[in-house]
Amino acid sequence: MKKITFFTGLLFTAIFSINAQINKPPRLLVGIVVDQMREDFLLRYYDQYSNDGFKRLVNQGTLCRNVQFNYTPTITAVGHASIYAGTTPKYHGIIGNSWYNRNSKKVVYCVTDSTEKIVGNENISVGVSPRNLLTTNISDELKIATNKKSKVISLSTKDRAAVLTAGHMADGAFWLDLTTGNYVTSTFYMDKLPEWLVQFNNQKLAFKYLEKEWNLLKPIESYPNCLNDDNNYEEILNGKQRPTFPYNLKELTPLNNPYFEVLNRSPFSNSLLADLAIHILKNTDMGKDQTTDMLNICFSATDPVGHTYGPLSLEINDTYLRLDLEIARVLKALDEYVGKDNYTLFLTADHGVGENPQYLIDNKVPAGSLDEKLIYEGAVQHLNQKLGNSQWIVAYRNDQFYFDHELIEKNKLVLNNIQDMLAAFLLTQNGIAETYTAWQLMQNEYTGSLAAKLQMGFNFKLSGDVRYLMQPGWYANMGVGATHNTAYMYDSHVPVIFYGKGVAQGVSYEYHTITDVAPTVSTLLNIKFPSATSGKPITEIFKKP
Repeated sequence: MKKITFFTGLLFTAIFSINAQINKPPRLLVGIVVDQMREDFLLRYYDQYSNDGFKRLVNQGTLCRNVQFNYTPTITAVGHASIYAGTTPKYHGIIGNSWYNRNSKKVVYCVTDSTEKIVGNENISVGVSPRNLLTTNISDELKIATNKKSKVISLSTKDRAAVLTAGHMADGAFWLDLTTGNYVTSTFYMDKLPEWLVQFNNQKLAFKYLEKEWNLLKPIESYPNCLNDDNNYEEILNGKQRPTFPYNLKELTPLNNPYFEVLNRSPFSNSLLADLAIHILKNTDMGKDQTTDMLNICFSATDPVGHTYGPLSLEINDTYLRLDLEIARVLKALDEYVGKDNYTLFLTADHGVGENPQYLIDNKVPAGSLDEKLIYEGAVQHLNQKLGNSQWIVAYRNDQFYFDHELIEKNKLVLNNIQDMLAAFLLTQNGIAETYTAWQLMQNEYTGSLAAKLQMGFNFKLSGDVRYLMQPGWYANMGVGATHNTAYMYDSHVPVIFYGKGVAQGVSYEYHTITDVAPTVSTLLNIKFPSATSGKPITEIFKKP
């Protein structure tokens, strides 16, 4: 009898120990993706931030400082899809913001869907959906795990960010229509806008933000790590003589298209998005019961501002200071409407950004601008000289060439040989560092190199015949401003922060890939990993019992 009691006690102790190690999921999971937030931006502006935004997340959560994208191209649609699907374009199928479709023989936008309509603007003839996303993501898996009881909503200024984080089963994906200033959605999710969104749109807040003047939030001496306001590396908006503060949105708006494009290129589109997120927390039941809900907030203003003015500009620095205040507002609303101990939040970015190539050249750093028109013309001429005049190349997009396979077969030529032929030619071009054929990427397994990143961005059915990597510091067709899309560290190194219920305090310097975010979230929520997950949980972030 004593032995039975003893072993029963051990069993109860073991069960209690296991239960103690499994955290109860939060009522609300909040995912924040900041478009174009390179890892160093978090600490570069750290002393300028308030105590209630980024600093609160860093000081009370876990900051992961060595998270990198493990594929290329590093661009918006691919980044948002990969973060939430826990895998790379090789499997989830979002290989770019747009790509050439061999079946339709047209370039397709990542979320365009002609079978759907836009809800909220009847003047847009073609809708959007996540149907090009070939896997589940964490939003889908939460809906599956709770038999659709969880509510999942994604918000962004960009349609692709909202749709690709929402996934296939969300209650809604909403984005800003730059022609009307209203948030809209797709018939894929619903046939009419929810009443809470109608109420929000009726406030006409986008028009109110256009009444603002964008000036520096703080005295100019508070921005020590920026270039002079007036420099030759920044784009000049229509209506401006120079790219300098202040920016009178009301005056500039009629001179730029679409109507809300100037708002889009200012920090106030982030403010509008934060307004919507807070409106949802206040006027819906998200996070109010024991079933976990998910709210995804994709702050996009940092991308058009970054493209226009570059990562060394006063404009991007000021945009991050203002974003810090918006994050503080969202956190305050979460505390009030959900409860401080009832939500978990993660923050990351969809890609980084590089410096303007001309700025680097002027400062004796190797860099350059690849002229895609010349590259294309040279490729066409080279193949015509070798094979005879014909349209061997049907598309050139995202640093890759697509061949006409039917034409090659008709002429009884060997596809692999033509791929090798073009790859060898491209290597002779200034600015191109490496080339890879589809055959190479299908037959070999690359590890620990830039080629491995390229391979993880290669989808057997969707990608082109020949791909190339540019040299460090190089981008295509670059004049003023800045961009991203390469495999290099400036485009692939991003911050990751976990905060809230179930999350430890600390800093991790361990190497992780961006595909580790989704399985980490899945573990926090006690749900299944997304279907093609290639990452693994970031164990450092979990609070010990």
